[in-house]
Amino acid sequence: MSDTAYLFDRDLKNYRRKIRRQREIRRRFILAGVAVVLVLVFTLSYHALISHANTEMENITYKYFTSIQIKAGDTLWSLADTYADSVHYASREEYIAEVMNINHMTSEDIYTGNYLIVPYYKAEFVK
Repeated sequence: MSDTAYLFDRDLKNYRRKIRRQREIRRRFILAGVAVVLVLVFTLSYHALISHANTEMENITYKYFTSIQIKAGDTLWSLADTYADSVHYASREEYIAEVMNINHMTSEDIYTGNYLIVPYYKAEFVK
């Protein structure tokens, strides 16, 4: 065998080894990626099941509406103190905005003898 043929043969073998190594590295990266995706899917589905199981333990409340007659001295703020709770409303302003929306009000003025519909929450289910 001549020296040039030997060099060509050696370069060809090195090139083939390099290609084989690149394929092996690519295959390992793909397998690692698939493993990571599977772990994420199993972890998220497990947490979803746990989350769903925990929600059944919480107290369930139902939203109701009632009509009330405005008495002397009543304001939307005093009604919010009576009917709003911190679990369902972030602030009294939020409750007042809902009462105004339900009753199609444009201002916070209310008058003695008028009726308002106000929301409230209760743990009991009423049929």
